[in-house]
Amino acid sequence: MSVDLDRLMRQYRECARHVWNTYFQPLEDGWHEFINVEHALFHGLVLVQAGMEDTRPGAFGLVEGIRVRPCFPPVGHLEVFHAKTQEVQVVEWQQGRLKPGAVDLRFQGFFDWASQDDPQDYRFVRARVFATEQPELEGCDVLLEFQAVTFERV
Repeated sequence: MSVDLDRLMRQYRECARHVWNTYFQPLEDGWHEFINVEHALFHGLVLVQAGMEDTRPGAFGLVEGIRVRPCFPPVGHLEVFHAKTQEVQVVEWQQGRLKPGAVDLRFQGFFDWASQDDPQDYRFVRARVFATEQPELEGCDVLLEFQAVTFERV
């Protein structure tokens, strides 16, 4: 049976946004309490439903079993933000372009520019670049607009 991973990811994104914005964002240090809830939501709404319940996200939420596929518009590229993979919380993002070609991106989570205690929209998908024909993106994480990607099991 084929699983619609795009649908599962949309549902998870909307659920996590709603739960954060409605119940945890108003709390003092709500982000601290939300971390485990968000992990549980992802596990139950995506991994279990996709038959990947034994998958454990790695560092920074990396899920190697979920590929992020960019959907290129007629202009032929996607505007993205990228940063070298680091083991620190503060990341210096740079603007760039993702061009059509061989690229292997793996899901890390949803991202928003809002401060930690602000409402979230999860406008971006954060993905780790596993392979690319663009040297400037080697060893990077990228942020792509949620509407510009699809998801599939590896």
